[in-house]
Amino acid sequence: MDINLKVMGKNDVLKVYNFFQDLKKEGAQISFTDIDSTFDLEKMITDENVFIYVAYYGDDIAGVFRGLRGNKYRSHSAFLTAAVDKRLRGQKIARKLTGFGLEDMKNKGIKIVRAYVYSDNQPSVSTLLKQGFTLSGCVHMHHYNDNIERYVDDLIFHKIL
Repeated sequence: MDINLKVMGKNDVLKVYNFFQDLKKEGAQISFTDIDSTFDLEKMITDENVFIYVAYYGDDIAGVFRGLRGNKYRSHSAFLTAAVDKRLRGQKIARKLTGFGLEDMKNKGIKIVRAYVYSDNQPSVSTLLKQGFTLSGCVHMHHYNDNIERYVDDLIFHKIL
């Protein structure tokens, strides 16, 4: 599978926004679904504290990876979010996109990254572990998942870059 990875630019805004709308329709519980306009995305790509990377499969967005730099005394760190197109999951896109983004963030002064992942999201847990992340702890019984009829923890991962 030929995947092209890049830092997100203005030309990607509409496609990324539509990708986020598809995640919203899917019912994904991810912060990308909180982005309400292309204007919000345009502001992000000009913000030096936001790092956004995209994976393309042909002309389509295959995945998006974002790091949010901490403020002031936490500017050495970033909080991560990633999503892959539902039709392309299981193709190692998240792993490639994460590696690409982490290398770029390291080159831009980020020293440590963190991610929170629901304990029932085994593909994301696997991706982070294969990228060398360490499980740091969890928020026990973070929320109740009606689909699986049980409580789900929020797992906390980190990686020193």
